[in-house]
Amino acid sequence: MKSVKSLSIALLLLGFLMSPAVTLGHAGLDRSQPEADATVEEAPVIVELWFTQEIAKGSGVDVLDASGNPVHTGEAEIDLMDPDRKHLTIALESNLPNGVYTVNWTTLSAEDGDEETGTFTFTIAGSGTPVASPVASPAASPIARISGGLIQEVPEAEPADMDERALGIAVGAGILAALLIYGFWRLVRPRRHPFDRNPD
Repeated sequence: MKSVKSLSIALLLLGFLMSPAVTLGHAGLDRSQPEADATVEEAPVIVELWFTQEIAKGSGVDVLDASGNPVHTGEAEIDLMDPDRKHLTIALESNLPNGVYTVNWTTLSAEDGDEETGTFTFTIAGSGTPVASPVASPAASPIARISGGLIQEVPEAEPADMDERALGIAVGAGILAALLIYGFWRLVRPRRHPFDRNPD
């Protein structure tokens, strides 16, 4: 008699524990895209999360940049095309720059109503768009020269130095031109014979 009673109690306890109404657990993260701690080459346009249980309205996702600013647009949405209702998505801003991003998620289990939270990060490390360097003023731009196998930077001459240099070149050119003219004149001028005498 006692054995039958004990068996009945054991079966009742087993049935109680196996009942869906008392199934314990939370809607924890199963997987994501981008994956947790992943490094991607291109900025994603959405973040997708799959959970271990059906999730209910009130589940949400926040995606933040390294400064803590949100980079998602709109609210997270449960994928209604998923018959299990375990798929949650959220759209991101376009052309996110390189950096580390944090995903904070919260779920409400449709099975037991329990809330679960979690977080993970992913990194964008693509080539990115290079930022143009500012163009330096020609007067301040250094000129590179090679001396002894090493590249050295030599500042360009100031405007006053350039004026003096131009003046010196002009004077030198004038003197050279005068010497050439004088030499040409000496070559082509008519010469008088030393024995020629002017008539009286």
